[in-house]
Amino acid sequence: MKKIIYLALTAATTFLLIQSCSKSSDGGSKNTNTGSSFDRKAMLVNISSNIIIPAYTSYHDATVSLDAAVTTFNTTPTAGNLTALQNSFIAAYKQWQSTSMYNFGPAQDAGLGVNTNTYPVSVTQITANINSGTYNPLLLANLAAKGLPALDYLLFGTGADNAAILAQFTTDSKAANRKTYLAALSAELKTNATTVLAAWNGSYKTTFLNATGTDVSSSTGQLVNQLIYDYEILKNYEIGIPAGTQSMGTTFPEKVQAYYSKISLQLTELHLSAIQNLYNGATGLGLDDYLISANNTALNTRIQTQFSAAATKLQGLTDPLSANIISNPTAVTASYTELQKLTVMLKTDMTQALGIAITFGDNDGD
Repeated sequence: MKKIIYLALTAATTFLLIQSCSKSSDGGSKNTNTGSSFDRKAMLVNISSNIIIPAYTSYHDATVSLDAAVTTFNTTPTAGNLTALQNSFIAAYKQWQSTSMYNFGPAQDAGLGVNTNTYPVSVTQITANINSGTYNPLLLANLAAKGLPALDYLLFGTGADNAAILAQFTTDSKAANRKTYLAALSAELKTNATTVLAAWNGSYKTTFLNATGTDVSSSTGQLVNQLIYDYEILKNYEIGIPAGTQSMGTTFPEKVQAYYSKISLQLTELHLSAIQNLYNGATGLGLDDYLISANNTALNTRIQTQFSAAATKLQGLTDPLSANIISNPTAVTASYTELQKLTVMLKTDMTQALGIAITFGDNDGD
């Protein structure tokens, strides 16, 4: 089975020694002020109320719309309903980019990340499920045959054009199995989104707001770790491995996110923007304010500048990203380089400045 990216990283998770709370400032002196006077709870209130819950709400609504579009298509599989379903799918995938970095608490309990966006998809496993007419969502092999990537393949990758794709759901001998599988996948996405949103709208928000420390189990600690973890996914798996910079120079264009719908670059740009939005706390208190409170204004400026530099490089590429990797590899590599610069600032400089430990392990060499 193809490499399961979220599962592999999660399996590699290990607690590291808490890093020092002091760091060399831009002027070379030691900074030991980690923002002790900063109102972390106010930051958590802003982030939960104005960023996290709205993101989960929008994603939930997108999965509801997607599931309804699947039902309509399965009942009346026409070209028009296929196009409408494809559009609903793209909307849900785009909204997921603003949701994936909150993989703690209810999302972690529900396995939201691995069940939603494990890629590259296993076409072999999907084909086996369709041929057998059975699908077990708990089966480990099905992590790469479910969620958004599986829908990406079913709705865009099973034929040369929409006429050929439509035939897979109408005249093909396995059309009924394919429709049943499609319905199961969309229903699972909706169920998981509903579960996580309900938890945030229930008691978990209080739990989140009351964990105001900076230790590994605190809300700030989890936010920072998941922001960086999700950023590593973006840098390494959305760009680095497909482009060959994280795979010993061998390119794998087919391993980009959303390979079949050809919206990989759009998703990456949305993903980067969402991570920056979390860092900034949208228009309220965020990690940028926390750094400034800890006398690290210069570091915050460098981070903001690097976010912009990375975004500019990505904007110079075009979809499908898989084709860009082949036709314009220098530009894709340059985008990765700018993303890598930001990794050091977030993962090393910011965490040391705020006295927050990184509690996941990776092998990206920084």
